[in-house]
Amino acid sequence: MAKKTVNDRDVGNRNYTQVEPLITVQKLKETYLFGSLHFPDYKGDELSDDAIQTFINNAVSMLEHDLDIAIMPRKKVEYKDYAANDYAEWGYIQLNNNPVISLESMKVVYTKGFNQQTQEEEFETVLDIPQQWMRLDPDSGIIRMIPNNKFPGRLAVGAGGAFFPELFNRHSMVPHMWEVTYYHGFKAGCVPSAMNAAIGLIASIFVMNILGDLIIGAGIAGTSLSLDGLSQSIQTTASAENHGFSAKVKDYARQLYGDRIVGSTGIIESLRRYYRGQNMNII
Repeated sequence: MAKKTVNDRDVGNRNYTQVEPLITVQKLKETYLFGSLHFPDYKGDELSDDAIQTFINNAVSMLEHDLDIAIMPRKKVEYKDYAANDYAEWGYIQLNNNPVISLESMKVVYTKGFNQQTQEEEFETVLDIPQQWMRLDPDSGIIRMIPNNKFPGRLAVGAGGAFFPELFNRHSMVPHMWEVTYYHGFKAGCVPSAMNAAIGLIASIFVMNILGDLIIGAGIAGTSLSLDGLSQSIQTTASAENHGFSAKVKDYARQLYGDRIVGSTGIIESLRRYYRGQNMNII
């Protein structure tokens, strides 16, 4: 029996995924728009790279809103309530955003007051949780705390071994007691290939909706030319409801959102299930 390699073992792991840099204008042209460009407008100008980059940015933003995750890395300062039951389970904390790139800091804070100059609440740091205590699952955004010999300063320990007994032992819930600072999204060069495919398909639909009207001119479905008995006629698929790339746009839309007629799911639904899971409401 052949010995399994690391890659063989990782295939069934949820953390295993193919990653690559975020799709670029050149990559979009070579992959999803191959053979569809070079249609100038009435002035002879072609669609610029800046315009295509704008469509890529719009596609990224659309996916971030649809999937409720960050694709581009960003920093977040989040305040979480202290709950006694969660604290007893190794300080269980569920962050609002995932995937998490890095956990910068975690603090115990109290509201100090209201700053009249900044018009914001000020928080006083009571305790900095050591990095060595924190255990993070980056895919789910779940933090657990496992105390070790790296004890922070200003740490109060009760007779029973509880940390800050005047706070944790007297209250079952303290609003916004944890201040967590972290980066979420995808690291540079580590965008999942499926996510890049969705971005490329959406951006390409934007581009082809413009180029489809420029094959022989905006708003023109056909053209003919005759001279001294010679004639030339060009007809396109453009009409009042379609343009020259309508068939390709519909095909890309099926890849993105699936086909209800045949019961297939698209890339968007697969990404939504992977990163957000199933929603459950309790009434």
